Amino acid sequence: MRSIGDEVCIGETVAKVAGIPVQSQLDGVLRGLIHPSVSVTKGLKIGDVDPRGDRTHCYSITDKALAIAGGVLEVIMSSNNTAAVYKIGGTL
Repeated sequence: MRSIGDEVCIGETVAKVAGIPVQSQLDGVLRGLIHPSVSVTKGLKIGDVDPRGDRTHCYSITDKALAIAGGVLEVIMSSNNTAAVYKIGGTL
């Protein structure tokens, strides 16, 4: 089958699920595939094809992912600081 970073064409088989071929819906570069040990159901997205065709995008973090991670980190740091202030001072 295909690997992350491979160029794929519409209709090309990129994986198999229970012996059934799964075809690419786009031309581009295969950016991700679900781990083989994960159980899937019909219609579940199991991979990602990047139509920009730039293989380097497969090994970088998107701006969207960075923004989400930054927001999560901010919430974690904020809640940790609030908990620390409450424990030390007894009030908020």
